[in-house]
Amino acid sequence: MLRALVVVLAMVIGSSAWARQIVTVGGYEFGPFVDAEADGKTTGLTLALIDALNRYQDRFEFRFVLTSPSRRYKDFEDRKFDLIFFESPDWGWTAKKIPVDVSEVFLDGGELYIAKAAAGRGQEYFTDLAGKRMVGILGYHYGFAGFESDPALLASRYRMTLVNDNAASIEMILKDRGDVAVVTDAYLKRYLKSHPGTDSRLLVSDRFDQRYAHRALVRPGAALTVADMDRLFASMAKDQTLTKLWRGYGIKD
Repeated sequence: MLRALVVVLAMVIGSSAWARQIVTVGGYEFGPFVDAEADGKTTGLTLALIDALNRYQDRFEFRFVLTSPSRRYKDFEDRKFDLIFFESPDWGWTAKKIPVDVSEVFLDGGELYIAKAAAGRGQEYFTDLAGKRMVGILGYHYGFAGFESDPALLASRYRMTLVNDNAASIEMILKDRGDVAVVTDAYLKRYLKSHPGTDSRLLVSDRFDQRYAHRALVRPGAALTVADMDRLFASMAKDQTLTKLWRGYGIKD
Protein backbone atom coordinates (compact mmCIF):
# COMPACT_ATOMS: atom_id res chain seq x y z
CA MET A 1 0.00 0.00 0.00
CA LEU A 2 2.77 2.40 0.98
CA ARG A 3 4.70 1.59 -2.17
CA ALA A 4 1.64 2.26 -4.30
CA LEU A 5 1.15 5.62 -2.58
CA VAL A 6 4.76 6.59 -3.29
CA VAL A 7 4.32 5.70 -6.96
CA VAL A 8 1.13 7.76 -7.19
CA LEU A 9 2.81 10.76 -5.54
CA ALA A 10 5.76 10.48 -7.92
CA MET A 11 3.39 10.45 -10.87
CA VAL A 12 1.53 13.51 -9.57
CA ILE A 13 4.77 15.42 -9.00
CA GLY A 14 6.07 14.38 -12.40
CA SER A 15 2.89 15.39 -14.19
CA SER A 16 2.93 18.75 -12.39
CA ALA A 17 6.49 19.41 -13.59
CA TRP A 18 5.59 18.45 -17.14
CA ALA A 19 2.54 20.72 -16.99
CA ARG A 20 4.69 23.82 -16.57
CA GLN A 21 4.70 26.05 -19.64
CA ILE A 22 8.15 27.14 -20.80
CA VAL A 23 8.72 30.90 -20.87
CA THR A 24 12.04 32.10 -22.29
CA VAL A 25 13.57 35.26 -20.86
CA GLY A 26 16.06 37.30 -22.86
CA GLY A 27 18.91 39.18 -21.26
CA TYR A 28 22.18 40.84 -22.29
CA GLU A 29 25.37 41.47 -20.38
CA PHE A 30 24.90 44.59 -18.27
CA GLY A 31 25.64 44.42 -14.57
CA PRO A 32 24.12 43.88 -12.14
CA PHE A 33 21.31 42.46 -14.27
CA VAL A 34 23.41 40.04 -16.34
CA ASP A 35 27.09 39.36 -15.67
CA ALA A 36 29.33 37.03 -17.67
CA GLU A 37 31.83 35.30 -15.39
CA ALA A 38 35.37 34.34 -16.44
CA ASP A 39 34.36 30.66 -16.59
CA GLY A 40 31.59 31.46 -19.07
CA LYS A 41 28.81 31.17 -16.51
CA THR A 42 26.07 33.81 -16.60
CA THR A 43 24.92 35.32 -13.31
CA GLY A 44 23.16 38.46 -12.14
CA LEU A 45 19.85 39.88 -10.99
CA THR A 46 17.94 38.64 -14.04
CA LEU A 47 19.03 35.06 -13.31
CA ALA A 48 18.17 35.49 -9.63
CA LEU A 49 14.72 36.82 -10.54
CA ILE A 50 14.14 33.85 -12.85
CA ASP A 51 15.11 31.47 -10.04
CA ALA A 52 12.78 33.28 -7.63
CA LEU A 53 9.91 33.10 -10.12
CA ASN A 54 10.41 29.37 -10.65
CA ARG A 55 10.34 28.76 -6.90
CA TYR A 56 7.38 31.07 -6.36
CA GLN A 57 4.86 29.38 -8.67
CA ASP A 58 4.38 26.12 -10.58
CA ARG A 59 2.48 27.23 -13.67
CA PHE A 60 5.46 28.47 -15.72
CA GLU A 61 9.09 27.47 -16.05
CA PHE A 62 11.24 30.51 -16.81
CA ARG A 63 14.46 29.88 -18.75
CA PHE A 64 17.22 32.36 -19.57
CA VAL A 65 18.37 33.12 -23.14
CA LEU A 66 21.49 35.24 -23.66
CA THR A 67 21.31 37.96 -26.31
CA SER A 68 23.14 41.27 -26.83
CA PRO A 69 22.07 44.93 -26.58
CA SER A 70 21.92 45.38 -30.36
CA ARG A 71 20.72 41.87 -31.23
CA ARG A 72 17.88 41.70 -28.71
CA TYR A 73 15.31 43.26 -31.04
CA LYS A 74 15.88 40.76 -33.86
CA ASP A 75 16.10 37.84 -31.43
CA PHE A 76 12.74 38.86 -29.99
CA GLU A 77 11.19 39.14 -33.45
CA ASP A 78 12.70 35.74 -34.32
CA ARG A 79 10.93 34.33 -31.22
CA LYS A 80 14.16 33.32 -29.51
CA PHE A 81 12.71 34.57 -26.23
CA ASP A 82 9.24 35.48 -24.96
CA LEU A 83 9.96 38.36 -22.63
CA ILE A 84 12.72 40.56 -21.28
CA PHE A 85 13.04 42.07 -17.81
CA PHE A 86 14.50 45.44 -16.73
CA GLU A 87 13.51 47.08 -20.00
CA SER A 88 11.49 50.02 -21.32
CA PRO A 89 9.55 50.34 -24.58
CA ASP A 90 11.35 53.67 -25.04
CA TRP A 91 14.70 51.91 -25.46
CA GLY A 92 14.31 51.28 -29.18
CA TRP A 93 11.22 49.04 -29.13
CA THR A 94 8.71 51.77 -29.94
CA ALA A 95 10.98 53.41 -32.52
CA LYS A 96 11.47 50.06 -34.26
CA LYS A 97 7.70 49.43 -34.12
CA ILE A 98 8.13 46.05 -32.45
CA PRO A 99 4.85 44.90 -30.86
CA VAL A 100 5.28 44.31 -27.12
CA ASP A 101 2.95 44.11 -24.14
CA VAL A 102 4.31 46.27 -21.34
CA SER A 103 4.11 45.37 -17.66
CA GLU A 104 3.67 47.73 -14.75
CA VAL A 105 6.86 49.21 -13.29
CA PHE A 106 8.45 46.74 -10.87
CA LEU A 107 11.72 48.57 -10.11
CA ASP A 108 12.90 52.12 -10.64
CA GLY A 109 16.47 53.19 -11.31
CA GLY A 110 18.70 55.57 -13.18
CA GLU A 111 22.21 56.59 -14.09
CA LEU A 112 24.47 58.82 -12.02
CA TYR A 113 27.67 60.72 -12.69
CA ILE A 114 30.85 59.78 -10.87
CA ALA A 115 34.22 61.52 -10.67
CA LYS A 116 37.38 60.95 -8.70
CA ALA A 117 37.18 62.54 -5.26
CA ALA A 118 39.52 65.52 -4.81
CA ALA A 119 40.04 68.25 -2.24
CA GLY A 120 37.58 71.10 -2.78
CA ARG A 121 35.58 69.17 -5.39
CA GLY A 122 31.83 68.99 -4.76
CA GLN A 123 28.53 68.64 -6.58
CA GLU A 124 29.25 71.76 -8.63
CA TYR A 125 31.76 69.66 -10.57
CA PHE A 126 28.84 67.99 -12.38
CA THR A 127 27.04 71.25 -13.24
CA ASP A 128 28.95 71.85 -16.47
CA LEU A 129 30.26 68.77 -18.28
CA ALA A 130 31.64 70.71 -21.26
CA GLY A 131 35.32 70.04 -21.79
CA LYS A 132 35.41 67.09 -19.41
CA ARG A 133 36.58 63.66 -20.54
CA MET A 134 33.42 61.58 -20.39
CA VAL A 135 33.23 57.79 -20.02
CA GLY A 136 30.28 55.59 -20.96
CA ILE A 137 29.31 52.19 -22.34
CA LEU A 138 29.30 51.38 -26.04
CA GLY A 139 25.82 51.21 -27.55
CA TYR A 140 23.99 53.15 -24.84
CA HIS A 141 22.19 56.50 -24.82
CA TYR A 142 23.01 59.32 -22.41
CA GLY A 143 20.85 62.19 -21.22
CA PHE A 144 23.60 64.81 -21.19
CA ALA A 145 24.22 64.05 -24.89
CA GLY A 146 20.57 64.33 -25.92
CA PHE A 147 20.34 60.51 -25.87
CA GLU A 148 22.78 60.24 -28.75
CA SER A 149 24.41 56.81 -29.06
CA ASP A 150 26.60 57.19 -32.15
CA PRO A 151 30.18 56.42 -31.00
CA ALA A 152 31.82 58.84 -33.44
CA LEU A 153 29.60 61.75 -32.38
CA LEU A 154 30.03 60.99 -28.69
CA ALA A 155 33.81 60.88 -29.12
CA SER A 156 34.08 64.09 -31.15
CA ARG A 157 31.43 66.19 -29.45
CA TYR A 158 31.78 65.04 -25.83
CA ARG A 159 35.32 63.61 -25.68
CA MET A 160 33.65 60.38 -24.62
CA THR A 161 35.53 57.12 -24.22
CA LEU A 162 33.28 54.08 -24.60
CA VAL A 163 33.98 50.88 -22.68
CA ASN A 164 32.25 47.52 -22.35
CA ASP A 165 30.63 47.72 -18.91
CA ASN A 166 30.05 49.70 -15.72
CA ALA A 167 33.04 48.15 -13.96
CA ALA A 168 35.36 49.41 -16.70
CA SER A 169 33.79 52.89 -16.45
CA ILE A 170 34.51 53.04 -12.71
CA GLU A 171 38.07 51.81 -13.21
CA MET A 172 38.66 54.51 -15.85
CA ILE A 173 37.78 57.17 -13.29
CA LEU A 174 39.84 55.62 -10.48
CA LYS A 175 42.87 55.45 -12.81
CA ASP A 176 42.46 59.09 -13.96
CA ARG A 177 41.73 58.01 -17.53
CA GLY A 178 38.52 60.04 -17.58
CA ASP A 179 36.94 62.92 -15.67
CA VAL A 180 33.29 61.90 -15.41
CA ALA A 181 31.60 58.56 -16.03
CA VAL A 182 27.91 57.72 -16.29
CA VAL A 183 27.13 54.62 -14.24
CA THR A 184 23.94 52.72 -13.46
CA ASP A 185 22.94 53.41 -9.86
CA ALA A 186 22.07 49.74 -9.26
CA TYR A 187 25.52 48.63 -10.35
CA LEU A 188 27.28 51.40 -8.43
CA LYS A 189 25.58 50.42 -5.17
CA ARG A 190 26.61 46.80 -5.63
CA TYR A 191 30.16 47.76 -6.64
CA LEU A 192 30.69 49.98 -3.60
CA LYS A 193 29.29 47.27 -1.34
CA SER A 194 31.74 44.69 -2.71
CA HIS A 195 34.73 47.09 -2.83
CA PRO A 196 35.05 48.55 0.69
CA GLY A 197 36.86 51.88 0.79
CA THR A 198 36.14 52.80 -2.83
CA ASP A 199 33.32 55.15 -1.83
CA SER A 200 35.86 57.56 -0.30
CA ARG A 201 37.75 57.67 -3.61
CA LEU A 202 34.72 58.62 -5.68
CA LEU A 203 32.46 61.64 -5.88
CA VAL A 204 28.92 60.57 -6.79
CA SER A 205 26.43 63.06 -8.20
CA ASP A 206 23.16 63.86 -6.47
CA ARG A 207 21.44 64.33 -9.82
CA PHE A 208 20.73 61.68 -12.43
CA ASP A 209 21.82 61.71 -16.05
CA GLN A 210 18.53 59.94 -16.69
CA ARG A 211 15.94 58.06 -14.69
CA TYR A 212 14.04 55.03 -15.83
CA ALA A 213 11.30 52.67 -14.75
CA HIS A 214 12.04 48.97 -15.21
CA ARG A 215 9.29 46.92 -16.82
CA ALA A 216 8.91 43.52 -18.44
CA LEU A 217 8.24 43.47 -22.19
CA VAL A 218 6.17 40.44 -23.19
CA ARG A 219 5.49 38.99 -26.62
CA PRO A 220 1.80 39.31 -27.55
CA GLY A 221 0.37 35.80 -27.70
CA ALA A 222 3.04 34.23 -25.46
CA ALA A 223 2.02 31.50 -23.01
CA LEU A 224 2.52 34.01 -20.20
CA THR A 225 0.53 37.22 -20.62
CA VAL A 226 1.49 40.64 -19.32
CA ALA A 227 -1.45 40.33 -16.89
CA ASP A 228 0.12 37.10 -15.55
CA MET A 229 3.42 38.93 -15.11
CA ASP A 230 1.81 41.86 -13.32
CA ARG A 231 -0.01 39.53 -10.93
CA LEU A 232 3.20 37.69 -10.11
CA PHE A 233 5.14 40.90 -9.52
CA ALA A 234 2.35 42.32 -7.36
CA SER A 235 2.22 39.18 -5.22
CA MET A 236 6.01 39.00 -4.90
CA ALA A 237 6.15 42.67 -3.95
CA LYS A 238 3.40 42.28 -1.35
CA ASP A 239 5.14 39.46 0.52
CA GLN A 240 8.57 41.15 0.25
CA THR A 241 10.05 38.54 -2.11
CA LEU A 242 11.15 41.25 -4.55
CA THR A 243 12.38 43.55 -1.79
CA LYS A 244 14.60 40.79 -0.40
CA LEU A 245 15.94 40.15 -3.91
CA TRP A 246 16.75 43.84 -4.48
CA ARG A 247 18.42 44.08 -1.07
CA GLY A 248 20.52 41.02 -1.82
CA TYR A 249 21.98 42.89 -4.78
CA GLY A 250 22.46 46.10 -2.82
CA ILE A 251 19.87 47.93 -4.92
CA LYS A 252 17.48 48.74 -2.09
CA ASP A 253 18.35 49.53 1.52
